[in-house]
Amino acid sequence: MRFIALFLVVSFSVYGENWPGWRGPRGDGTSLEKNIPIQWSATENLAWKVALPGRGHSSPVIWGDKIFLLACLPEKEERVLLCLDRRNGKPLWQRTVLKTPLETIHRLNSRASSTPVTDGKFIYVTFMKVSDKKIPAPNVGAPRLISPGTIMVVAYDMAGKKQWAKEVGEFISAHGFNACPVLYRDLVIINGDHDGNAYLTALDRATGEPRWKENREN
Repeated sequence: MRFIALFLVVSFSVYGENWPGWRGPRGDGTSLEKNIPIQWSATENLAWKVALPGRGHSSPVIWGDKIFLLACLPEKEERVLLCLDRRNGKPLWQRTVLKTPLETIHRLNSRASSTPVTDGKFIYVTFMKVSDKKIPAPNVGAPRLISPGTIMVVAYDMAGKKQWAKEVGEFISAHGFNACPVLYRDLVIINGDHDGNAYLTALDRATGEPRWKENREN
């Protein structure tokens, strides 16, 4: 179990800019908000705190009055998308994105490490769909077997209704999966860097249909 906390700003009732994906609206980790707290503790500058199901390193993203983040429920082998009320942390809905075996990971990684991204219409998430077979781990010191798989990209609307799902290519790594989706114009772009044949691919944001795919040197 993990926790999420929202730190109190000067006016909690007036929302600032959205935080739609990994490292914020400009992709550089900066915010235009002013007069925010620069220190906090278990009691200081805390608006609310709630326990979350499962495990994961996914960063929360914010659009309007909703917070989205990912988790893995290892006992059920489920990868889930969570939606919380920004005002009080109350769970609004939870969706099982994928049910698949637990992939091999580094001890400091998780099985829900990618951060979703949203345009205010859809939320786009990525997880690894794991194969039942095992293969020798490439690019590691001590020989061991790992779980290969494929990258799944799934889109939901703001009410939690699934819009589309696509497998975009293989993924092989002894350290586990993480590929945060990026939005550009009408595209969802996925970086498929891994220990197999790496690639960069783009899907149509509305339909999930492939638009292009380029191989990358490892």
